Amino acid sequence: MSKLRFLILPLIGALALAGCTTTAKPEAAAGMQKYGYPDVLKSVTVQPDKAMTVTVPDEYAKGAAPGYATFDIPAGAFTVPVKIAFLAAPNAAWERVVDPKLQVVANFAYLVTDAKTGAIIKKFNKPVMYSVTDPMITKDSVYWATTASNPAKLIDANAASKITGTTLKHPTPVSVVGWIITTPKSQIKMSNAM
Repeated sequence: MSKLRFLILPLIGALALAGCTTTAKPEAAAGMQKYGYPDVLKSVTVQPDKAMTVTVPDEYAKGAAPGYATFDIPAGAFTVPVKIAFLAAPNAAWERVVDPKLQVVANFAYLVTDAKTGAIIKKFNKPVMYSVTDPMITKDSVYWATTASNPAKLIDANAASKITGTTLKHPTPVSVVGWIITTPKSQIKMSNAM
């Protein structure tokens, strides 16, 4: 009996260790969730050979009805099936990082993982087109990238933005940063007065 105990205890320990090594750390799978985008607004699975348009509700939008953001995912954006989680935070959480003269209108990030392995996909083969329509978007709105750091740093990424009326469109080629859109508060007061 004592010999059996000496065989069983190491076997149980080895099985426990094997189970621990196959489980991914929650931090490793969190992506941008740990850098200011904690909430999953919607998740989808995307096949590599199919284009898809995803409408994402945003309960944090101040000026728009839920469902105002769209993501146009082109066929070939990924080489394998992926799961995309569309992430966001209350806009007020980003107000602390921007100039006090600016209003955060929208924010988002992605967590993109290989549907089979769970590995994080950092770069897309073709950019996903983000589009947001909000009465607070004006010709002076700016699209910022936020770094995967704590605290996050803002990088002006507005060069590729296209603004038509109250709609801003911007290509997003990666999932290793987040994005926020700001508008000068003086412009918001003017646009809401019209």
